[in-house]
Amino acid sequence: MGRSKVEAAGPPGSSARLRTEMRSADRFISFMTWGVAAGAILWSLLNATPYVAAHLDPDWQQVAFVLPLVVDLAFVGALRADEIASRYGVSGGKWGIALRLFTGASSVFLNVGHSWQRGDATGVAQHLIAPAILVLVAEGGPVYRRRLAAKLAATAREEAEAAETERRRQEAEAEKHRARQRQEEADRRRQAQEDEDRARAQKAEDEARRLAHDREAEDRRANNQLALARLELEGRRIEAAKAPAPAPAGAAPAVAAPATTPPQPGFRTSQPAAPATATPAAAPAATVPASAPQAPARPTTAVAAEAPARPQVSARVPEPQTAPAAPARPLADWQRPDLPASCAPGRRPELLTDAQREARIEYGLSQEDWSQRRIGEFAGRSATVVNRRKKELIG
Repeated sequence: MGRSKVEAAGPPGSSARLRTEMRSADRFISFMTWGVAAGAILWSLLNATPYVAAHLDPDWQQVAFVLPLVVDLAFVGALRADEIASRYGVSGGKWGIALRLFTGASSVFLNVGHSWQRGDATGVAQHLIAPAILVLVAEGGPVYRRRLAAKLAATAREEAEAAETERRRQEAEAEKHRARQRQEEADRRRQAQEDEDRARAQKAEDEARRLAHDREAEDRRANNQLALARLELEGRRIEAAKAPAPAPAGAAPAVAAPATTPPQPGFRTSQPAAPATATPAAAPAATVPASAPQAPARPTTAVAAEAPARPQVSARVPEPQTAPAAPARPLADWQRPDLPASCAPGRRPELLTDAQREARIEYGLSQEDWSQRRIGEFAGRSATVVNRRKKELIG
């Protein structure tokens, strides 16, 4: 596999890249092992066959190549089995080791036996090279594969642990995010409830202030009307007091009799007024002796008799004029007498319980001509709450 493909498999140290490099090394070790095995088998056939034939009956010398071939094939089979086992990180056990050792020793014996009998040390060394290389390759290849497999497993474990740690971190962050969203939603709901309560309290305060203002205006209007009636009564009393009393009979004539003040409407006197007349001339005095005592002279302008008492004046107190009654205001929805008991008839919306508000919302929704705003004012809730309750009932 080319270097570009290895680099494309992943960053250095990753399990993907290590797996790719391991496959490349495994193929190379397999190629080397099978190449050495093919050369060793060929060398063993050429080298061990004459040695085996020299120790066989002349009639069997033609089949002398079978023994070295069987030994080498058994040795190669042991190599192959160990290669497969090493890929999965397992071992062939004692019998696998015994098979490799026996086949390897047999191959070495067949190759160096002829030179060893002749005492040719150089020949022994030359004939030992090929089987020794094959034995070393057979023993070294599985070691490489096992170590690479262990490294791959360790790397995979580390990546799995890192992935698990990352997954837990992401789950923790997601849980924190969900908790933050729940807290924000609770804060929004609490703020909305506080705003709604504040608006309801403000509305109740405005209504109470309006009612107090109306009562004060009515009280001022009644006090003004009463003050006007008192002023009118006082004025009539003063006019009646200013009217002159009638002159008695036999009184001296007045220089000029004032015109009688016409009676004011709403007044009556206990005696009829006497007409104004001139005082008659005094009678001529009788002749009296000089010696007779003279009565003291009285002024001519004095009245002959005491004036009668002044007639009592009584006045009729007019009825205080009341302002025209204001047209009756239409009853509020919560003052309607036909409301069911669950809706708390006559109770203001801001004094309701939650159950009574729900009952009023349901009652308002049952009325076809009521708007959501009217239902909200009737139940002390906003139109949004009424709309949400309507959707819940429909759903």
